[in-house]
Amino acid sequence: MHITEEWFHGKTDRDTARIRLLEHKDKGNGLFLVRDSTIFIGDYSLSFLHNEKVHHCRIRTRMVNGEKKYYFLENKQMDTLYELISHYTKERLRTPNFSTTLITPCPQPCPHLGMIWFCEKTDRNRAEELLNTVQQDGAFLLRFSSTDKNVFVLSLRVDGEIWHYHLKRDGRIFVVNQTIFENLNQIVEYYSTREFVRGICLKYPVGEDTIIGSAGICCSTDRALGCYMELKDIDKEVLVRAIESYNGSLPCELSFPVNAVINVFRKDGDRWRGKYRGRSGFFPSRCVIELETSDNQPSELGPYAAIDLADSLIEEVPFEIAGRPFAFKIRRVSTHWNPSEYVLAANSSEEREDWLNILHELMRTVTDRNTLIRTREKNLRIASELSDLVVYCQAVPFNSQFATQGNFYEMCSFSETKFEKLVERGLVQFNARQLSRVYPQGSRVTSANYDPVPMWNAACHMVALNYQTGDRSMQLNQGKFMANGQCGYVLKPSYMIDEMFSPDAAEVVSTSCPIILTVHVVGGQHLSRKDRNRGICSPTVTVEVVGLPADSTSVRTRAIASNGLNPVWNEKFIFKVYCPEIALLRLYVEDGDFMGPKMDPFIGQAVYPLDCIRTGFRSVPLRNQYSEELELSSLLVYLDMRRRSNEAEVLNPHVDLQSDRYVAGGLHKTLTSSGVFSARLNSTDQSSFTVPLTPNLSVAKQVQVLMDSTGSTTSASKKESSLKKIFRLGKN
Repeated sequence: MHITEEWFHGKTDRDTARIRLLEHKDKGNGLFLVRDSTIFIGDYSLSFLHNEKVHHCRIRTRMVNGEKKYYFLENKQMDTLYELISHYTKERLRTPNFSTTLITPCPQPCPHLGMIWFCEKTDRNRAEELLNTVQQDGAFLLRFSSTDKNVFVLSLRVDGEIWHYHLKRDGRIFVVNQTIFENLNQIVEYYSTREFVRGICLKYPVGEDTIIGSAGICCSTDRALGCYMELKDIDKEVLVRAIESYNGSLPCELSFPVNAVINVFRKDGDRWRGKYRGRSGFFPSRCVIELETSDNQPSELGPYAAIDLADSLIEEVPFEIAGRPFAFKIRRVSTHWNPSEYVLAANSSEEREDWLNILHELMRTVTDRNTLIRTREKNLRIASELSDLVVYCQAVPFNSQFATQGNFYEMCSFSETKFEKLVERGLVQFNARQLSRVYPQGSRVTSANYDPVPMWNAACHMVALNYQTGDRSMQLNQGKFMANGQCGYVLKPSYMIDEMFSPDAAEVVSTSCPIILTVHVVGGQHLSRKDRNRGICSPTVTVEVVGLPADSTSVRTRAIASNGLNPVWNEKFIFKVYCPEIALLRLYVEDGDFMGPKMDPFIGQAVYPLDCIRTGFRSVPLRNQYSEELELSSLLVYLDMRRRSNEAEVLNPHVDLQSDRYVAGGLHKTLTSSGVFSARLNSTDQSSFTVPLTPNLSVAKQVQVLMDSTGSTTSASKKESSLKKIFRLGKN
């Protein structure tokens, strides 16, 4: 936040800061600047003027609950450097000898003054006159805007035309092509060797005193046209085809015949500006139609692109064949079934020879490089095509405006402690377009984990946890990413990328599928604690739905005294879930006899996404704290899922809850090794699934009869004994 402020002077040493403040001492007491400390690396220093003397004060930092604090005095600590300086612009800063208020930021230095390319008193017309004296593309100058002296304009010769760019300014810094610069000199130096636009760099500086900035540039009698351009417009260039001819009556207008393909780089209402056969100008939009996306690239090159020289043939072309002098062609022989050939021309025979020598050298280099890459891929079995799919993310600070202005590859990372603040500032809307990552605060020295569910509910993409800790958070993480074939990512439902979505208002989500979930905990088998020396356990089951705040709830069965072999609960619970697409079902088994701070009642647990479970009788294998499957330990549950709008219809989670997230014909990988609770992207294999609990379905039918029966205490005891016989069968 402080980077853009006028008072921040970056990497400035003590003596330079003193000189800058004394240069503006006429501004009086309270003149100040903030700079990077040259003694305490990573900290900052405040330099200010008081009674015509420069004083320096260190800005101290410290970590409080995992967050960095800035302060002069211990009793006044701020979260950011910007907040600290803003505070002392209103309150007095007290020192042992005097007190002062930070009033006036020290002006930034202006190193561009006096440079040959900066024309302080030049307007647009004069800038075009100066640049028209130079034939070569890359001639440039910088000047003030004619309408606003706080805005700088870069005038550049591009393709025989003169383009004017308003340089985007944010406080004291400039942002050009997503690159930050502190002054104009840095912009000129940076783009003197790098492409600014269309392969053109800032090569030839032009000014009032020196017209020709480099030897070999001659004057031109033809006056090039000028226009204002935006860098972002270059990415919006489109190709159009003329549906009628047009003959321009003015020098600034473009003439073309029917079916001409024109490259349009600017649209001003009904008057468009484009380029055809080397000439640029305006023309009416009614004369053309835009080409479709597939036709928008008439050739592999497009208007501006590169030719792959690998395995190409380069040779001269006679005038009789090419129709132009000093021509040569590049034929891509590697594309045997779809060969492509490009005919180019130079201005002289010497220039053509230079081009041919350079192209032959480049062709040998790129061919050798490709041969080396293919050999390496063959030996290491690496596919470069897969590597090309990788997108490198750029770390940026959180800004709620990125939701509409940012790029998809910009990623925001923040600590768990800042999550609630960012939610209030529009984190949910930010996550609809940008990437976000949450990490544990630095004070978690015991590697404990925070609850990741609120971050998932806010659509955060990456929620980092301490994997070495086997706690509830890691168990939920393992269960959530069992979906989608355990490939490592889960697609969001459509309502989570809606700008109106709010985690606290699950009841009003119109595109979700609210359900009534019935979980009937029948019994279990082979349940035991980690420490078996303390006798037989008395298991109890906690059934928990984890999701949005309105959906999250937890219930608990009774404890079965001293029976870990085959306990029977036969208890039914009903849950109303508004957004089951992002909810989890957690079954947690513990010993009801061992409850206390020093006890470990854990027996087993299982977590599954609601949109991946299957209804009916299910044998649920239990896992330990680290989500590793326990041998033989399992629960028998009966699951029923119905729409809240139509309780008579049994819901198919794979079809109804994953309808907007699966791809037909995709992965068919199950969640667990036993095949139960399978996560499938395609529901066509559902009919081939059989319950793995018993050798046949007759036992399951017997259990159904027992569950539906009602009668006296004697019938209940018979039911329990029959269920125990079922569990003695074990797992197949």
